Amino acid sequence: MTPFHRPWVLVGCCMALSGCLTRRAADVLTVPRRVVEAGHWEKETATKPARFDVEAADGVVLSALELPADPAVPKRGTAYLFHGFGNTKEQMLPIAKRLTAVGFRCVAWDSRGHGKSGGERASYGMREVDDALRVIKASRKRDHRPRGKDVFWGYSMGAAVALQTLPEDSRADAAVLLAPFADLSQIMRHHAGQIYSGAMVPFLPWVRSNVRSAAGFDLRRIKPVESVRRTNARLLFIHGGRDGVIPPDHSARLLAECEEGQGKRLLLPNLGHGDVMWNLPASAYAAAVDFLSEDH
Repeated sequence: MTPFHRPWVLVGCCMALSGCLTRRAADVLTVPRRVVEAGHWEKETATKPARFDVEAADGVVLSALELPADPAVPKRGTAYLFHGFGNTKEQMLPIAKRLTAVGFRCVAWDSRGHGKSGGERASYGMREVDDALRVIKASRKRDHRPRGKDVFWGYSMGAAVALQTLPEDSRADAAVLLAPFADLSQIMRHHAGQIYSGAMVPFLPWVRSNVRSAAGFDLRRIKPVESVRRTNARLLFIHGGRDGVIPPDHSARLLAECEEGQGKRLLLPNLGHGDVMWNLPASAYAAAVDFLSEDH
């Protein structure tokens, strides 16, 4: 091989490598680690939820659960629980147990590509919003005590999906949103900037292209911040000050879009991304439950 050909070989190798890296990045972003066996959460929370399935618009079957409100207290309504990327509906049972104790019937489901639901890839709201609306509709048909209000509780990806669902559900009164993001493209750029001192940033267009071809949606269209302007629901944002996955400025931006009196933000300086889900302090839990329970 002559020296003239060697640069082209190098370019070809670099293109092949970059193609592999960007396809892998698209898979990491949209293909969750699937956890199917989550029965231990029922034992740990001493709950016995009812289970039901809902068919999505594209035929994907969504696996859902329902936990009734404590009959010893007045029913406040129904809480719909949106889990995070790579999580399951059963992991929302500790939250459900707290909410049922104050009178909320709770409904949670495995997002597509998660747990026992069908599908392979997450789309961060592009398909999940319609999925949620179908679960909510099916849930209302199952409710034999249909009084009170509807509220949402979401974590991370689930918080983003909940935010995008709110404008489509006029009955939703309030939402607690843990570690929400305002704009998915900004989150992707944030993470690309952390990898190899920002070496992945120039490859972001290829990552977006791979997401479009493999998962069927455009990352740039996932902007929960635009949904804030389209809902009248009251919003409580809870964020960890040490969150390196979704920086706290995202919830600050979401709060800034709220109408006067619509939004509140609780910043917990010593917590990271997962901490707001798994290690939320009792005082923050109480504040969140009180927020959902307020009458307006």
